Amino acid sequence: MLWKGGAVAGHTVRLVTVQRIADRDLWVVPATFRDLWPLARLQRTCFEPRQAYSVFAFLVLWAWPGVRVLTARIGDELVGSVVGDRRGRHARVLNLCVSPAWRRRGIGTVLLAALERELEADLYTLMVEDKNSPAIALYRRFGYVPVAEIRHYYGRNRHGVLMQKRRGERPSWRE
Repeated sequence: MLWKGGAVAGHTVRLVTVQRIADRDLWVVPATFRDLWPLARLQRTCFEPRQAYSVFAFLVLWAWPGVRVLTARIGDELVGSVVGDRRGRHARVLNLCVSPAWRRRGIGTVLLAALERELEADLYTLMVEDKNSPAIALYRRFGYVPVAEIRHYYGRNRHGVLMQKRRGERPSWRE
């Protein structure tokens, strides 16, 4: 497997998962050092400038023990990423980003499932903006439930919803 900024011929890449999306293979693999700049560019397409992770932020997260940075690629194109960490039996989903051109095709679902498998925790938590209905719906499908609202978490009048899930719990509702 060879793509720009990622694996190099002759080197082993640990595959986290592969899935068919839009009749093409979606590869989820751990980020490499060379992925950090493309990841920062992807962040700027997914989030406002103040919320997008910088190259420096990715470098710190990528190097930090216990943190997982996973990338999703279709061919040579970086289409998504997810970042999470674990401390003891508690894991956090820190960031989930899917390219606007590839949204609503299941990539976020594949990334979140891959991260949960990588982190293997008893309790998962995440923060999501209260107006981000598609993300909230995704997290609810995975069994996350809102446990608190943090006012102005994302800026003035932009509130965060803290969501949690215990491993093995299934949602008690149907969409």
